[in-house]
Amino acid sequence: MRTLTPVVLSLVLCALAVPALAEQLPQPGETSSQVPELFAFHEVIAPLWHEAWPNKNLAMMRELLPQVEQHLAAIQKAELPGILRDKQAAWKQGVEAMTAAASAMKTALAANDEKSSLDAVEELHARFEGLVRVIRPAMKELDAYHVVLYDLYHRALPAKDVARIDALADDLAARCAELQAAELPKRHAAKEATLKPAFATLCAATAELQALTAQTPFPVVETAVEKVHTQYQTVEELFQ
Repeated sequence: MRTLTPVVLSLVLCALAVPALAEQLPQPGETSSQVPELFAFHEVIAPLWHEAWPNKNLAMMRELLPQVEQHLAAIQKAELPGILRDKQAAWKQGVEAMTAAASAMKTALAANDEKSSLDAVEELHARFEGLVRVIRPAMKELDAYHVVLYDLYHRALPAKDVARIDALADDLAARCAELQAAELPKRHAAKEATLKPAFATLCAATAELQALTAQTPFPVVETAVEKVHTQYQTVEELFQ
């Protein structure tokens, strides 16, 4: 057999490694807290809410109804990215509520019932905003932390990739420092007395994980990761 030169051999090994590496990395969009189908709905909800509703323009509502139904069908078929898997139940409930509001709007418009039509559009708008809140990150700094944690918890940990866990733990610690230093959004300012200590506990757990060495038994590493993940969930719940 012909002997490969070191350069050629290196290229071959890299080519073989690419599929395996691709399986370990988050897929495109998997760590993005975005559902394009939902935000596309804003194209129709904006004129419906800001023009048709305040002017009690039922004719305009009827014109927009097919677009409402089209966008809603797309939302019903949309799949949440992996990072939002914990939001699945709330997402499903929100989509069902939007569907019911759209159905009420259609019925009211068919009956030329002004009050019921206005109420239905108001409900549809409220349900849309509620669904946005389901998937919208509470804080960009917390979302940045979650992106790294997702890779660690759902990729590196199951693969028992200690080197990757170690690198991600360093990244988590940096993200946690940014989280602690960040100013709370105004809509959450009233929860500062509860959130700030929770951030500190999360960062303490993160520091414990970061302090582990390559010689640390894997079950200990696993326990430390689970502790971080559990504390992250606690923090996220405080924003609800």
